[in-house]
Amino acid sequence: PDEISGLFPLCKVDDVMAGFYVEDDGRVNPVDACTALAKGARMAGARIIEQAPITSVLTSRGKVSGVQVSLGDGSVKEIRTPVV
Repeated sequence: PDEISGLFPLCKVDDVMAGFYVEDDGRVNPVDACTALAKGARMAGARIIEQAPITSVLTSRGKVSGVQVSLGDGSVKEIRTPVV
């Protein structure tokens, strides 16, 4: 687990007993991965808003419930969803 944590600092390892690392496994072009995720989201009914920085994270009962974004025209939009 210590070696895994060293290779992948964001990985939660407190419940990991063992692991292995293959240098060439798990590599992906980030643009292709993002494009595929966006396509899947659109196919499931999502609408993607680009160039809209998040200005606030919305919470409900201590959990994230959505975001507030700033749109290009200066307006602000609240986006809430049961899954964030």
